[in-house]
Amino acid sequence: MTWTNISPQVFELDPGIRYLAVNQDGEIVEMAQRLPTHNPVETDRMEELLVNPAILDLTKRRGDLDLDGVRYIIIQYGLQYQAIFNYRNGHVSVGIESDSDAVGVVSKILEHLDLQGGSRVDLQWRSRLAGLRTKQHLGAI
Repeated sequence: MTWTNISPQVFELDPGIRYLAVNQDGEIVEMAQRLPTHNPVETDRMEELLVNPAILDLTKRRGDLDLDGVRYIIIQYGLQYQAIFNYRNGHVSVGIESDSDAVGVVSKILEHLDLQGGSRVDLQWRSRLAGLRTKQHLGAI
């Protein structure tokens, strides 16, 4: 499989995006760092090869039971957020600065991956997300 890097475009989406990795068919096909890393590169590799696929598999199994699947996962570590998305034959993992709006960044990434032909977000999900945003804004008034 020929891979075209997506990190340059994803990094452009938000200044809070610090890291991106793509795992396809069990192999890391892209790993890019925009800001200095918080941990050794080998730790990131193990996360992309072992931890994130396991987390996605377990949550997908639960979501597929009766919750219409899993769109993404956000983990809040002490130093940053980590967002994980099912993507084609694997996943995309994005490190996000701890002072960023992680859900806002995730929304931008979901839309971009959809345009890239990756993680398909159906119209029903977009409608639900728009409804949640409207309720949040109304609640703040």
